[in-house]
Amino acid sequence: METVEGRHQGFYKNIEEAAAHIVDVLSGILGVNTIFVATNDGVTNVILEAFNRKEKLVVKGTALPFMESYCSLVLKDNGSVVTIQNTCEHSVTRSMDVTTGLGNRFFVGVPIMRRSGEAFGTICIMDDPGYVIHEKDMKTLEAMAVFLGYVVDLESTLRAQEQKLSDSEQLQEKLQAEKERAESEALTKTQMLKLMSHEIRNPLNGILGLTDLMRTPDMSEEQAEYVNMIETSGNILLSLLNNMMNFNTNDAGKTVIHDDPFDLVSTIENTVYLYAGTATSKNIELGLNLNLNVSQVFIGDEIKLGQLLGHVMQYAMDSTREGAVLVTADLDEEANEDTDVLLLRVRYTGQMISDNRLRASTAKTAETVSTEKLIGSNLGLAVSQNLAILMHGRIQVNTLDGMMTEFQISLHLRRYWDLPQVTSVQQRLKGKKVLLAKDPDILQGVSSLMRRWEMDVHMTSDSTAAYQWLKEGFKPDVAVVDMGLREGITVDFVMDLKRQVEALPVIMLVPYGMHMDLHETQAFDAVLTKPVRQTELLNALSSILP
Repeated sequence: METVEGRHQGFYKNIEEAAAHIVDVLSGILGVNTIFVATNDGVTNVILEAFNRKEKLVVKGTALPFMESYCSLVLKDNGSVVTIQNTCEHSVTRSMDVTTGLGNRFFVGVPIMRRSGEAFGTICIMDDPGYVIHEKDMKTLEAMAVFLGYVVDLESTLRAQEQKLSDSEQLQEKLQAEKERAESEALTKTQMLKLMSHEIRNPLNGILGLTDLMRTPDMSEEQAEYVNMIETSGNILLSLLNNMMNFNTNDAGKTVIHDDPFDLVSTIENTVYLYAGTATSKNIELGLNLNLNVSQVFIGDEIKLGQLLGHVMQYAMDSTREGAVLVTADLDEEANEDTDVLLLRVRYTGQMISDNRLRASTAKTAETVSTEKLIGSNLGLAVSQNLAILMHGRIQVNTLDGMMTEFQISLHLRRYWDLPQVTSVQQRLKGKKVLLAKDPDILQGVSSLMRRWEMDVHMTSDSTAAYQWLKEGFKPDVAVVDMGLREGITVDFVMDLKRQVEALPVIMLVPYGMHMDLHETQAFDAVLTKPVRQTELLNALSSILP
């Protein structure tokens, strides 16, 4: 046998090369005639490498049935060394076919064991009967068997790693192909939506424009109703198109959240105020109570916040047939002194959820509604949910007593600064006495605002109680009167107050869309539309009070 070549930097390419090297080394140490390494799978015994000094007894690549080979004797007893002095006289080997072919031989077999205890094969030597093997030669055989076992384990590990790497590369290629396909489909969908939106929006704008031209002073009530139905349907379809484009933009990951200073109170108030006309036309009450300071400026995306709240407000208005829609806001200060959590709540009565199945499943309990199911039933809510996630917030939905539904929106906002001029105005209002005469409603927004500015507020819905306070010596610095006072004689009540309290300034609160006669407004120092904005109330009080 020739010396093994082809190893690079001390590493074997495979088990065959390692076996050839071991046989080559042993042939230089032992004077035995035949040395071979065999591997088996429990069925077949295959000669992996062989060396014959004089007489050619074993040939590389020869395969025998496992039980007909001498190696089976080595491996059958949990892998022990087998030494046979005369194969023709041994009780087992003398009747084997391989003995007939080889004749009487001396045989030693050493098992090659893996770390797991599994047998890989054997290292064997053969010679004429009477060959004497020394103890150091036996130890050399055993050491080579252990070494080859390590090589087998190493190659198995490398093959497993190569397979994992190959599988990983294939998976990466597959994922890349799927990603490219998904991106292509998303691009196609986006282009299709843009095309559809453009093609539908143009004639729709034409229809909406024509509805304005169709309105004439001599139009009958029935004709006006038909025109209003056309306009309403067109606006709904236009809103749907906008929501589809917004949702597609969010879904494609192209929405960018900006961090800029903005007035949080004004953003919420302006958004809610957009639905004041709808609330008036549906004869439902729209309440607003912001437990926020108008002087605070925050860092965030004002436009996205308005869109998020707007979609929730639209859903609440659509779902309310009678009753009220309430919007409240609070700040929950975090451990981080620069960050607050904005807690927005939109509560509404009437028909809770448009999905009948979801409504039936939650009618029996007052527990948390499945946000995913509810939002999945409305495209506008889906847009709001995506925006909340992009702004590191969340939206939850709860049912209250089976008759009301509440959206809870939480968003993280960074404080920027407090407007010093607004803070100074609020300081000047401290301790001022206020007579607040208003119809009890779902939300005491005006009273809570003035109390937050540390004003002394006396609130009542009964004019008799107000007169009694005046008789007892209460002298207000300003009166805030709701046009919706129950007696329905608000102007007369204001004139009585002015007669009893000299130079009493009066602020009138009127519903959205209500028109007043010119002579009526002269009795008031300021007129504010409900829901009242903080800035407008603060400016009115600041200009009226010394």
